[in-house]
Amino acid sequence: MTSDEGSVRAGMDEEAFPVLSEDQVSRVREYGNADALERGQILYSRGTTGFDFFLILDGVIDIYQEGNPGDSVEDRTVAVLTAAQFTGELSLLHRQKSLVQAVARENCAVIRLRPAQLRALIANEPDIAQIVLQAFMRRRLRYVHLGLGTVLLAGPPDSGDTLRIRSFLDRSNYPVRQIDPGEAEAAGVLRDYGVQPDARWPVVICRPGTYMQNPEISEVAECLGLREDIGDLGTVDVAVVGAGPSGLAAAVYAASEGLSTVVVEATAPGGQAGTSSMIENYLGFPLGISGRDLATRAQVQAMKFGARIALPYTVERLDCSAHPLTLRMGDGEALSARTVIVATGAHYRRLDLPELPRFEGNGVHYAATALEGACCQGEEVFVVGGANSAGQAAVFLSRVAEHVRMLVRGSALSNSMSQYLSRRIDAAARISVHTRSEVVELRGKGHLQEVRWRDNCTGEVRATPSSNAFLMLGAVPNTSWLTDCLETDEKGFIRVGHQVSDTSAIPTDGRPMELESSVPGVFAVGDVRSGSVKRVASSVGEGSIVVAAVHRALGLHG
Repeated sequence: MTSDEGSVRAGMDEEAFPVLSEDQVSRVREYGNADALERGQILYSRGTTGFDFFLILDGVIDIYQEGNPGDSVEDRTVAVLTAAQFTGELSLLHRQKSLVQAVARENCAVIRLRPAQLRALIANEPDIAQIVLQAFMRRRLRYVHLGLGTVLLAGPPDSGDTLRIRSFLDRSNYPVRQIDPGEAEAAGVLRDYGVQPDARWPVVICRPGTYMQNPEISEVAECLGLREDIGDLGTVDVAVVGAGPSGLAAAVYAASEGLSTVVVEATAPGGQAGTSSMIENYLGFPLGISGRDLATRAQVQAMKFGARIALPYTVERLDCSAHPLTLRMGDGEALSARTVIVATGAHYRRLDLPELPRFEGNGVHYAATALEGACCQGEEVFVVGGANSAGQAAVFLSRVAEHVRMLVRGSALSNSMSQYLSRRIDAAARISVHTRSEVVELRGKGHLQEVRWRDNCTGEVRATPSSNAFLMLGAVPNTSWLTDCLETDEKGFIRVGHQVSDTSAIPTDGRPMELESSVPGVFAVGDVRSGSVKRVASSVGEGSIVVAAVHRALGLHG
């Protein structure tokens, strides 16, 4: 072993790069094919899609990052793999482009598994699956931390468009390097990539020689190979619209029971819960779990059973006039499905202020993650809302902000917030709660500079300097794309089961099944459902139990 190899291996995470037992190696053989690699052979490179999984029997495989001109081999080496270790990471399950390069250092004997063979191994060998999936997730975290295979994002850090793109990449667990074009040292980097000084910021560089100016999320995903093709899927058993907790739970249970399952998501997995810094009252996580981590685990779990996660796709219309049902996408693509589970959730209500649009993304936020928190260092910020999401945001922001003011229209936090959160807020020295209060005006030149708010008990209007306000008010259902198809309540939430008034289209006894909408074979779960409890646990529960009704619907409609 060389000194370079020794230093690399000494820094390797054993969970990210485990060694399989003799018995496990023997069982992997049953799913793949023996192969011989020649010294210097490239197994796959950064940007390769559909690459294979290799288990080493004898020899050494080096994992490299792309690197920069002049970098040494040691600088470029991510990992050194030897006998009973394996290649691959989450890109292999996602059907996405590889972030790294794998090269045989010497002649190697390996077991090669095609992607379909790997999925069979994961489905049938639970102990090996646990090791492989854990390794894949740990490797992705390592690659994100090291910035491997990275995309370069250049834009003002407080720009709404910069935050929009960075949020998508972070929530997709994609490595990103961000620079501020206003800083002196950025000029040389941007010049090397051919970016012109008059570019429209933010600029995204996903491969050398090309860059995009203020691109749409779909363009970024396409360039990075994150977008999965759904055109060749035919008719699937279940199409889940929305990859929040309820949608991912439905995908896990549907796929685990052998149903062909596709999840369609407009942005990134996790939904509203995915932006939560910490969820502490979800069963099984006594120390809490971030919404992003929960979404990542659920996504991998769904893919483990064969579900496909297609993003970013915006569903514009549900054609429910005939079976199979058809989802029409914004880019002209279509997905045919025997059943559809609507899990699109809800978004926060916007303040009825004429000046609001020009501050959205420029000081006004609808999520409180580390990205937004970085803009609040040492500042006074506002959190508007009194439910759990607002409470979690306030607690998180109080760690970085000088002070957090919570504006609540009700008389007390306890009316709409879990007790553990309200107690924590009451005890926090850097959080002040103003009940029966609301925002009346936002002011600033280009970026938010002042929040004017009213105490509705006294009528007093105060003006507080602030560059960041987090609006987490109420819930507006994401149902505008299907209200001409499904029956909804007066607020736009989907009616299901006994709530449905028009049952003329329902077969058998004339009543929809549990969680079934007014259209046979179309179900609604989670926050988008009328009368739902806006909690992660209840959303996961609905996503899990709806699959029983899906089976019955498939039996009725074929």
